Amino acid sequence: MEKEEWEEMFVVEDGQIVLDSTRFKTFGAGVPNDAGEDTFIKDGWVYMTEIYQPIGSQLVTRTGKTTEHRFITGDEVFKLEPAKSYRVTVEKINLLHAIGYFIATRMR
Repeated sequence: MEKEEWEEMFVVEDGQIVLDSTRFKTFGAGVPNDAGEDTFIKDGWVYMTEIYQPIGSQLVTRTGKTTEHRFITGDEVFKLEPAKSYRVTVEKINLLHAIGYFIATRMR
C-alpha cells in the first residue's frame, strides 16, 4: 500500500477547476511517466508542472480508510475524514457575501 505523500495543485479559471501541477515522492503503478510541460526532481519530490487538465465545475473525491487526505487553500488546512466522499464546487457568489465569509473565518 502506497504511503508516500502526493499533492495536486488546482486553479479555478473561467468557472472551471483545472489541474495545474502535481508533486510526489515515488513512481509506481498508475503514475504517468510525463504530464504537463515540465517534469523535474527537486528536494526529493518529482514535479510535473503546467499540466492544464480541466476537471469541470466540480471535483469529487473519496478518501481511503487509512489515508490522510487534506485540502489546503492559502494558509488553511482541512483534514478530511477517512472513507468519506467530498465534492468541491465552483460557484459565483455576491461580493458582499464573500467579504462577510472571509471576515467571519478570520475572526474565529
